[in-house]
Amino acid sequence: MAEYTITDPKGIRIKSLLLSDIQGMHTLLKKEGCIDSENKFSDEQKAIALDDVQTRIAQQNKTDKQASADMLICVTGNKYLLADAKFNSTNVKNISPTELKSKLSCSKPLVLSDDYTYANAFYVLFKQSVLTPTQYNRLKRQFTGKPQFRFVNAIDFWKLFD
Repeated sequence: MAEYTITDPKGIRIKSLLLSDIQGMHTLLKKEGCIDSENKFSDEQKAIALDDVQTRIAQQNKTDKQASADMLICVTGNKYLLADAKFNSTNVKNISPTELKSKLSCSKPLVLSDDYTYANAFYVLFKQSVLTPTQYNRLKRQFTGKPQFRFVNAIDFWKLFD
């Protein structure tokens, strides 16, 4: 059974959001390096491309772009979850808890809607060939005590939604 149902992100207020930042999940994952055989999402399922938002904020403020999750997905119950695509990673050794915590702390303040809450789920997405049981266990040990970080491949991520 699915854990989440994706809802239209048009209702959430995000700092500096443009309509073009709302993109189809299939296109967004493909842009992040997800291979077609593992990308089961459709473009009817929408998410917000946070990298595009962060780039625009940096340009407007003439500052360096802050690290953020790659996408924000609205789900039923006025909740949102965050996902970061690591499809171009060839192993998990370079995944840093500090980097992911920073992405989380820079992504959450972009949400200006008081009626939306963080679903306490930050998904880190890998190719199936990279996220082997051994690599998955390495990540679980490295992120022990941080249950909001969840490591999945694109197919298992897709299965979370109905």
